[in-house]
Amino acid sequence: MTLPLAGYRVLELAHLIAGPVCGMYLADMGAEVVKVEHPAGGDASRALYDPLPGGDSAVFLTVNRNKLSVAVDLSRPEGHALFLRLIERADVVIEAYRGGVAEKLGIEYARLAPLNPRLVYCSLSAFGPEGPWREKPGLDMLVQAMGGLMAVTGEPDGGPVLCGAPVVDTIGALLAGQGVLTALLHRERTGEGQRVDVSLLCGALLAHAARLSVFLATGQEPGRMGSAHPYMVPFQAFMARDGWVYVAAWVDRLWPPFCDAVERPHLATDPRFATREDRVRHRKELVALLEPLFRERTVKEWMARLEARDVLCAPVNRYADLPDDPQVRASGMIVEEEHPRAGRFRTLATPVHFEKTPGGLRAPAPALGEHTDAVLREAGVEPAEIARLHAAGVIAQMAAETRPCPEGRP
Repeated sequence: MTLPLAGYRVLELAHLIAGPVCGMYLADMGAEVVKVEHPAGGDASRALYDPLPGGDSAVFLTVNRNKLSVAVDLSRPEGHALFLRLIERADVVIEAYRGGVAEKLGIEYARLAPLNPRLVYCSLSAFGPEGPWREKPGLDMLVQAMGGLMAVTGEPDGGPVLCGAPVVDTIGALLAGQGVLTALLHRERTGEGQRVDVSLLCGALLAHAARLSVFLATGQEPGRMGSAHPYMVPFQAFMARDGWVYVAAWVDRLWPPFCDAVERPHLATDPRFATREDRVRHRKELVALLEPLFRERTVKEWMARLEARDVLCAPVNRYADLPDDPQVRASGMIVEEEHPRAGRFRTLATPVHFEKTPGGLRAPAPALGEHTDAVLREAGVEPAEIARLHAAGVIAQMAAETRPCPEGRP
């Protein structure tokens, strides 16, 4: 079986989450993704989080599966020259440095395009190539703050709250992947490569387009709503006897069935709550009536009552609940992987499923520079030259089976 992106070679110059997740998706779909890392430590996510046996973190092992690793010091002239040789055979470059770093290293698109006019060069940055913040380093939480997401997240009487997952990094990764694939489609039709620019900031703005668009039209700040919806009630999480359940009575026709589910049928005809607009206007009164009712039953009981009446609802799962949730299990997203050093651990599968050419986990995340020699030999570098570059510290290779364990680990 040939995977959808088999035959495409990607050079990934990225660390942490956004760039590597983009590369992970392309690798899952069959692209040969060569992760170019610095010999001194490599991707920061290898050691940033609690490491598993073998020295690398679960985050690194998850988002760098199916990739090759080449450890080259691009700041050294010999390392720069090696990278240019790899560019000649590359289809895609994913570059996720802060603004100005690629130019400093001499690997910006303007420098590489003449060597390979078919090259698709995706630059994934925090704030984009223009503006006063173009050269500033950025992290997911900083972009959540600048992009407005943090301001509308949290309880009404509390301060701004960071989303519990790095959603901006993930959105940026998916937009970068979409940009790369679109540019490759254009190249298939025309033969020409191009630069693709994606910023986490643009992704953050797109993420709350539904509510930001209302503000742009009306000038009304939505504020923080906790788990509630600004324009619909009841549309929020309620505490049950043993956890939380999310209820979304999002249209008027669901209001009477909801009232029946909570055994308060008279509320369906109460003029304060007759329409969506009425319920929003009397939000505090209605929520105050409902909160003690939900504490009387378990999440499972509420789910049964609400689902029987076609009222949209869902359990508010903790991480510990996810592996055993029937729908999460059916999604196939939580799987087990066998790693040569980390052993067997649970991780995430690829989220897009193809009927005829399904991608997936084929190879474990590499040791730092594990494929340096093999990739350079394929590029035509002589064994004697590879040995010299190793001795000079320009390149490095660590075998998977000899990776050191972190202190205190077996």
